[in-house]
Amino acid sequence: MMITKERILQHEPLKIADRCDQCGAQAFVRVAFGPERDLLFCGHHYNRHEPVLMTQYSHVTVTDERHRINQKPSVSANAD
Repeated sequence: MMITKERILQHEPLKIADRCDQCGAQAFVRVAFGPERDLLFCGHHYNRHEPVLMTQYSHVTVTDERHRINQKPSVSANAD
C-alpha cells in the first residue's frame, strides 16, 4: 500500500478522480492517519482491510462514502 503524498483536507468529499491506492479503482473510503497521511480505498479493498485497520490503528479518521457506490453510473458503464 502507498500513502498518498498530496495533502487532502479530511473534510472534503472524495472525488471521482480519487483512486484506490491498491488497485486504482475509484476510491470511496479515506483513512487518515494524520493531517498529511491518508490511504484511499475502493469498497472492496476497504472491506478486506477494515478489521486490521480498526484494531491496530484506532486513532485513524475514516471517511466512508461506500453508500455512493453505483449511485450514479460512470460514463464508461454506458458505452456501446
